[in-house]
Amino acid sequence: MNTTTLNKTEIEQITIQALTNSGASLIAASSMARGVVAAEMDGISSHGLIYVPIYCEHLVCGKVSPNAEPSVNITAPSAITVDADCGFAHPAIDAGFNLMIESAKKNGCAAMSIKNSYNCGVLGYHTERIARTGLTGLGYTNAPASIMPVGGDTPVIGTNPFSLALPNGKGGVAFVIDQSASVVAKSEIKMHALAGKPIPEGWAYDSDGNITTDAEKAMLGSMAPVGGYKGFGTGLMVESFAAVMSGASLGKDASPFAGTSGGPPKTGQFFFAVSPELFSHGLFAEKVESLTESIESQDGARLPGTGRFVNRDTNERSGVEVSTELLEKIRSI
Repeated sequence: MNTTTLNKTEIEQITIQALTNSGASLIAASSMARGVVAAEMDGISSHGLIYVPIYCEHLVCGKVSPNAEPSVNITAPSAITVDADCGFAHPAIDAGFNLMIESAKKNGCAAMSIKNSYNCGVLGYHTERIARTGLTGLGYTNAPASIMPVGGDTPVIGTNPFSLALPNGKGGVAFVIDQSASVVAKSEIKMHALAGKPIPEGWAYDSDGNITTDAEKAMLGSMAPVGGYKGFGTGLMVESFAAVMSGASLGKDASPFAGTSGGPPKTGQFFFAVSPELFSHGLFAEKVESLTESIESQDGARLPGTGRFVNRDTNERSGVEVSTELLEKIRSI
């Protein structure tokens, strides 16, 4: 496969150009581009440039509204709600983000819900932004149904990730947990399907409920919940916040993120921002350091998110390798 090396600025520019040429506003395109750049820098290519043609396709077909204008409401001192207006999730999250941060620093904690939204990309990207302000960030996002309950035969919830980003009390981030209710993200199976590669056994089931290594059959079946019923329970918790609490579409009622049919998915997100200073009695930095040291001091052990931080440092200096075929496809848009 032929590749080309791109830096942050180049990735951001071609993403903005493709999205605005497909009808997105400059504000929405810029917000999305920052998320794409972050994914590529962190080595999470499954949520990076490979998604740009899909985003553009969804703008054109109406799965994402190019004219969306997120509306923000402060329903209580620590409660912010955002209606994404069937547009992209990133600009909707941006619309209420600073209000959430200001409220959390003033009141100790704050929450923000987003409804009528779309795929929010790497969830940890958003919670890490919270942690970079010195607050503990917790996030949930639901997705179109792709996981059936244990013992069931019909998908009810999506891969439904949750993410926790903990500041280190010294201006940085201690770690970022970002994991889905499934063994792997559905985008990983999609990448295998596009490449014509089999998936490892245990990742998914076919439409008849049988374990499969065929990526195409897995796309039509059910993702495997990580840890069996515990994984399904985690996904159900995420669904409760991201969809039920926010008033967004349940995963079972949402149109797919892939393809052009079904109209806007209208899924949701939910975020918490919590002030360590106002809850830890001045012990936060000490406790975080003790906790992280107890993990990092063990040979072979590492904190969640370490891989993305290492990739970020390398890729921001050296750039990332991008498929020439993918790059040509985006440039043609």
